[in-house]
Amino acid sequence: MPSRFSFLFSVVGLFGSIPRGSSLGELVAHGPGICVGAAVGCCGVREDRVITTVLRGEDFEPGDRFDAWCDLVSKLPCKHQIRSDHAADFNFTLNMALLGTVAVAHTRLPSIHAIRTPRMIRQADDGVYALELCRRGRIGAEQSGREIEGAVGQWVVHDSCRPHSLWSVPEGRRSPAAVALTVPKSVLGLNEDTVAPLLTGPLPGDSGFGGMLADMITRILREPAAFGPADAPRLGEVLRDLAAAMFAHELDAGRLLPEETHSRALPLRIQAFVLAHLGDHDLTPGTIAAAHHISVGYLHRLFRRDGRTVAGWVRTQRLERARRDLADPTRRTIPIQALAARWGFTHASDFSRAFRRAYGISPRDYREGTHDQGTHG
Repeated sequence: MPSRFSFLFSVVGLFGSIPRGSSLGELVAHGPGICVGAAVGCCGVREDRVITTVLRGEDFEPGDRFDAWCDLVSKLPCKHQIRSDHAADFNFTLNMALLGTVAVAHTRLPSIHAIRTPRMIRQADDGVYALELCRRGRIGAEQSGREIEGAVGQWVVHDSCRPHSLWSVPEGRRSPAAVALTVPKSVLGLNEDTVAPLLTGPLPGDSGFGGMLADMITRILREPAAFGPADAPRLGEVLRDLAAAMFAHELDAGRLLPEETHSRALPLRIQAFVLAHLGDHDLTPGTIAAAHHISVGYLHRLFRRDGRTVAGWVRTQRLERARRDLADPTRRTIPIQALAARWGFTHASDFSRAFRRAYGISPRDYREGTHDQGTHG
């Protein structure tokens, strides 16, 4: 196993009740009473709050960072033995949010090797499934006799109730980075024997359910102000169902999902299909319904249940991607109509009207404004 490691799991789901602005030293002083035991058994945590926390090693003296981190981890309910080749200057960044019983995080950590032993597990509660998506470097895990390495864009899965070790390898001078999710095993809706073949992984994180899961976590952490307190448990439920649907898809065992989860997963599968085909000019309610072996009427009912229409949601997704292209300096020389056509808009006038209704500005003025800001910013 490589001598350079990065600890990516224990931080996820363990900081759920951290007050915004707390220092790492204050967290260590408070101990586990302010932590979420692997995203479950929240000690005094209100599950209706979206709590986001950003911690940075640069707030501490280089020689104190690793000791402070180890002191904190030693007090967490989900314990690991850790070591690092970078203890002399252990710089790190953690951005996390608690969403009901689900926790998400983005981490950048230097080399660490983390081990969870049988003795530690005997002292724990029911446990969680932890999923890590490699964003930079290479991450890996060993569990149940299987050892894998996940490349960029792949999920690694492990069970906190089974002994395991976690690691990652930096590439170049930049620390490994990952997004991660913990889901309580008790709420996922799949029994342990069903999930066991997926432990360690790797699972695809750049397409299908895995891609949707990664995109949603990234957006939540990037735009926390967009979500109110009441949204926290709802977001957690959606992430939970996406994780369950990803597991079922990888196992080719959708029939193993509880009926309630299966019915929630169908709209997610439909959305994934639509997002993958936004550039198709013949993407219609009829083609969407046919691809999922349902009637057009049932498709419309699924969308109405969430207070939206099929055509409206498709148009919104196309507009958002066209808007991103218009703001992309590398696409500045591409004609606006070509960008619109890339996302399924066949008529320039229709695109211009839809864009103005959505954003209150013409596509041309929006492009010029964003590039002017970039030039003078």
